[in-house]
Amino acid sequence: MSSVRAQRKAETRQRILDAALALLASGRGMDSLGLREVAREVGLAPPSLYNHFPTMDDLGLALIDLACYRLRSVMRQGRKQMVVRDPSAGVQDLVHRFLAYLAEYEGEFRLLVQQRLGNTERFRRRIQRELQLFREELEEDARAVAESRGMTDMHYRAASEAAVAVIFGFGIIALEMSPAVRQAAIPRAVMELKMVFLGGRALAAGAELGDELVPKTIKLK
Repeated sequence: MSSVRAQRKAETRQRILDAALALLASGRGMDSLGLREVAREVGLAPPSLYNHFPTMDDLGLALIDLACYRLRSVMRQGRKQMVVRDPSAGVQDLVHRFLAYLAEYEGEFRLLVQQRLGNTERFRRRIQRELQLFREELEEDARAVAESRGMTDMHYRAASEAAVAVIFGFGIIALEMSPAVRQAAIPRAVMELKMVFLGGRALAAGAELGDELVPKTIKLK
């Protein structure tokens, strides 16, 4: 395949994905879409679309992969700030980056939310795999922060799983917020993430509910 032909094929594929996302952004669910409808939206004959996506499951997986790739890319950039800057500022930057992603790709995140608990097992497995990769990357970065700063140890896996749950849950709530309300909710999300990591270190140190903690022993930065 020539480079020009390959480029055109890639561009057509992206047009199909964009058309499907536009339909989903209008409030449609994945289960209500059909390949012929997507073909009409993008201006292709159905057989041409079938060359790229033979079934709706194939198109759905491609959309989920795109959404997960964008989300992980944004969050990966944010997590790196935790290593090069102080962790508290890194956590705040992480939340800001997530909201920036949500503002630009809200339709894609809605797709992930819908399909994470949807009826299609292939979709659920793919999203769970991507969230697991996100969790593993966050765990790795949390270890790097601790090692570089000589911080006390923590239950990294449990803390990273809780942090992913906080971020994803915040995103679900933020979907129903106006941009102004989302911005006002940032301190709450930052506080919840700090609670996760501070709590992880406190628990690893043997703390129990009701214990009086010395702030400097579990300081986040």
